[in-house]
Amino acid sequence: MRSFSLAIFLALVALTSATAQQASQPASSGQGYTLTVIVEGVDQGDGNIGMLVFNSPKGWAEDRSSAFKDLVVPAHPGNVTLTATGLPAGEYGVAVVHDVNKNHKLDKNWMGKPTEQWGLSNNPHAVLKTPSYDACKFQLKGDMELHITMQK
Repeated sequence: MRSFSLAIFLALVALTSATAQQASQPASSGQGYTLTVIVEGVDQGDGNIGMLVFNSPKGWAEDRSSAFKDLVVPAHPGNVTLTATGLPAGEYGVAVVHDVNKNHKLDKNWMGKPTEQWGLSNNPHAVLKTPSYDACKFQLKGDMELHITMQK
């Protein structure tokens, strides 16, 4: 549980400067593909939904500096859509977090279980630790829509 909480916490720390990093990334000039991520089951409208897109296991689910893309949008109940553009064909994994109170960490109960929502590509369930990159990776060969169901 501790390593899972650490991974999600570190991903949330990335939210602090995600907007700045997103603005500093060069705009796609028609090159690459678009990954549209539908985050399903957001339970409330407070806070932000943050998304990290990885193209290797390095830093998986926790290290913003290793993420290929870093996006943040305001949360709202239901489904929230995030769009990553300019992605070359290849292997990717996606981690999303709902930072309800914008405190840049995954809030947990006294047992260390997350009390804020999170999700990973391929929708694996975590018991004691963050699922591996291999369990979450997928192949991007063209524009793609991915659905991630939020968990607590």
